Amino acid sequence: MNSFKRELNQLLNVTKVEQGRFAEEENITLEKDGKRVLFIKAFYGRKPYWKEWVELFHISPDFFGSELEDKLYEILSKHFRRVFVEYYEDAQTLMELKAGKPPEETRLGSKLKALGYRFFRDWYYPEGWMEGGYKIQAER
Repeated sequence: MNSFKRELNQLLNVTKVEQGRFAEEENITLEKDGKRVLFIKAFYGRKPYWKEWVELFHISPDFFGSELEDKLYEILSKHFRRVFVEYYEDAQTLMELKAGKPPEETRLGSKLKALGYRFFRDWYYPEGWMEGGYKIQAER
């Protein structure tokens, strides 16, 4: 188990790890108290061509605004320069974006900005609807 997954497992239960589409990609299921909290798709990069990235999706609504959320973003910021976080279950971020607030000024964006992420994009219409749900992309 690599250091990223060890840190995850200290925060939540890593209940499943599956090989992704590529050798450098994994699909990780995180649970707490026997209930799924979220899924992670982690791409560890293929140097020198592609940088690492991580995506969080199918996130339980009670995750947003919790202490777990802050701790998970801290772990992610140590290992990934690019993150994607689905926000359609995050009522506050969804409302703020619909009102025209820039992604980095939303509840979710401000958390990521505080961790050093500087470039933000709102994927409210993912490419061809094949890229999942609404998400914020943040990069350093």
